Amino acid sequence: MREQDVRAAFAALNARGAPPLAVTAEDLIECGDRVRKRRKKTLAAACTGLAVAVVLAGVFVALPEHRAPGEITPARLPDSTSIFVPPDAPPMPEPVRPPGQR
Repeated sequence: MREQDVRAAFAALNARGAPPLAVTAEDLIECGDRVRKRRKKTLAAACTGLAVAVVLAGVFVALPEHRAPGEITPARLPDSTSIFVPPDAPPMPEPVRPPGQR
């Protein structure tokens, strides 16, 4: 192959220009814009969810009917002297005691 033919081949290749790039500056800018918008939407949704959770927690704590009850004490049994027994009532049976206990 002659030198002139090689030069002509390289000149023809050079005239066609470079092959198109797979990524352009415009593509990168658009991708960056999409990422920023997605992050803003995610942040807004997270802040909204947190605000709702705080409000619900405040309502739960503030309402008195939702508060935990205080100490629960058992009911006091009435004294035997305060119970009214009608005169015609049958006698009460003796309480059953375990064997060996009086």
